[in-house]
Amino acid sequence: MEIETLISALEEMIILLKNSQSSDWASMSIEEIIQELESEIAKAKHSEGIDTKLLGLLFAPTGAIQETSIDNGWGNGFLRISEVVDEFLSDE
Repeated sequence: MEIETLISALEEMIILLKNSQSSDWASMSIEEIIQELESEIAKAKHSEGIDTKLLGLLFAPTGAIQETSIDNGWGNGFLRISEVVDEFLSDE
């Protein structure tokens, strides 16, 4: 997978998160999730090592992003974007 595909998926996720409210069930606030995603995007854009463990945790079933997506009505969007992240992680 090209890194641009991952960057695009993470940027789309940030847009969804910015239009959402934090979930009581999520282990992180929206602001914390966005900060982590922006950090990984910056690493990717500068050809630095991406924290694959962090991405795996953020996008895990019942992880912070999925819980937030369900509470805000965009669970299907989460599933679509998480497929891109899962493909990237499986290539690593």
